[in-house]
Amino acid sequence: MRRLLLVSATLIGLWTHSVHAQCPAAIPAPADQTAVACFTTNKPVAQRCATAVSPSDCDTFNAMAWNASLVTADGLAYLNSIAFCAIVVSIPPGAPPRIYDFCPRGCFAADTELLSSIKPVGETASYVQAASVAPKSSLMSLADDSSLSDVILAPQSVKRVVLGPEDIDLFVFVLANGHTLRVTQHHPMVLDNGKIIEARQVSPRMSFVGLDGQSVAVTAIRRERPTADVFNFDTGGDTQLSHIIVAEGVLVGDLKIQNELESEQASIELRR
Repeated sequence: MRRLLLVSATLIGLWTHSVHAQCPAAIPAPADQTAVACFTTNKPVAQRCATAVSPSDCDTFNAMAWNASLVTADGLAYLNSIAFCAIVVSIPPGAPPRIYDFCPRGCFAADTELLSSIKPVGETASYVQAASVAPKSSLMSLADDSSLSDVILAPQSVKRVVLGPEDIDLFVFVLANGHTLRVTQHHPMVLDNGKIIEARQVSPRMSFVGLDGQSVAVTAIRRERPTADVFNFDTGGDTQLSHIIVAEGVLVGDLKIQNELESEQASIELRR
């Protein structure tokens, strides 16, 4: 993602139209959790920010909002929990700063196939594209009594969908199962040794975990320019395992796992 957020008349126009009918006409100052939720929940593709925000820049923007008393403590905590960034700008120059919008960070390419249901034995599992996943729809995630050596999947309702543009090339993993998985650089990937690391840390000699718990080798890695918004999801589950979903036939983390991975700045390990 770009280190510099571009502010333009086009972006200001998008801010004007990004207000949902049930939200105030402008983002209040300070914005509490209720206000932040109102302006970030199910943000439509056409009402996105003009450019994406890197994790470090996102932290900087949220700190600016906090230091300028533009967001409450619970509002800031909520922003961090959903991986959104407060866009603080002074327009015209010299005017008091204000929050004009909240920009999301996404992870899956729009056409990524996500497992939505398991068919009876002998039938094909059902996948849906990331761009078609909506709140309250279901994705398959690891059950609470599952492990990497005994993969058990259960339907989990999607609590939140975040989306937005991406400026950095996607990581494209060519997999031994015949699938190709495209994600952003910080997306959490589940390795067959139980560790979860960011996509940018994966090398061709590593392997992911398939639906049957068997290793799925990464046969090649390439970079590719994104051509549409990227997406991520929060399943709303109560356990860490319930936030492990299936994309292109392998286990990956959701938005909550990504937030944990970024905050810990280290790998996360699942039970074998």
